[in-house]
Amino acid sequence: MPPLNTSQCIQGSLRRQAAIQALTRSFASSTSRQAIPPESPKFIEVPRLLQRQAPAKSRIKGILPVPREIFPPGSRDKTSAEYLAVVTPDPTAEKDLSQKDASTVEYVTWKARQAASRRQNLREGLLELRHRKRRSDRQLAARSAYRRAEHERLIRQPEREDERLTNPTVTQALRPSKTEILADPDHEARLAEKRARVIERDAVKVEERRHALHSLYMNARGFITTEIQLVAEVDRVFNDIDQWTSAEAQGHSVWNLGAPETVQQKLSKVNGTGKNALEYYRGYAEITTRREARIAEELTGGKK
Repeated sequence: MPPLNTSQCIQGSLRRQAAIQALTRSFASSTSRQAIPPESPKFIEVPRLLQRQAPAKSRIKGILPVPREIFPPGSRDKTSAEYLAVVTPDPTAEKDLSQKDASTVEYVTWKARQAASRRQNLREGLLELRHRKRRSDRQLAARSAYRRAEHERLIRQPEREDERLTNPTVTQALRPSKTEILADPDHEARLAEKRARVIERDAVKVEERRHALHSLYMNARGFITTEIQLVAEVDRVFNDIDQWTSAEAQGHSVWNLGAPETVQQKLSKVNGTGKNALEYYRGYAEITTRREARIAEELTGGKK
């Protein structure tokens, strides 16, 4: 046998170690870290909860309709023979099928069987529903009677032995008060104050209602009552050319009138600190006129 060189010896030893590792079983139950690739979510160990997550309840879409009351209180008896005879009348006359062919006779006979089946099902259904309602009413009445009796029994039961024996050692301060409502020396004064407050609130409501009625009466002169007034108002409101026309351009856009005033410009007008010479020397006559008009509208209920 020829001697082995160094490389062959190293390769043989590596193969033996790999075979031993493959045949050897590790004591740990978890997977070896080397067998989990980096792209796996288990590559990083995250502690898990010992308790499982609560199962989520499945959402049932839709709602069930409210069942209709078939036997409402005070209604007629729907299980009587007269009512069943009205709602499920029997056929008054039999059809003459002597001159008909076999298919027609079979079809008419099948329709008669279906009608008889519907009549029988309606009669049996009403009787069964009446029996079921009476049974449920009896169960409900029995349950209510049992609860009332149990309530009365618990109220009227005698004192327990341990409470009777320990009651002499309980001080009067720890006992419940015998009076349900504590005495109030200022009872009459509080009632009088509440009565006055209620009267004042009612007077405010009456005044607001009177003011609203007066405002409605004063504004009724501007109500649209005819078709001619409606057409004229629509033309006036939607006539953009007349509303948006300025000295520079014809009215096709609201921006022809310029940008709206800012808060700073409005304050400058009121305080008289604007940059415009006309507004600076105009004074407070216009502002006072608008304020007087607003006060008059508030007092009279009308609109200028």
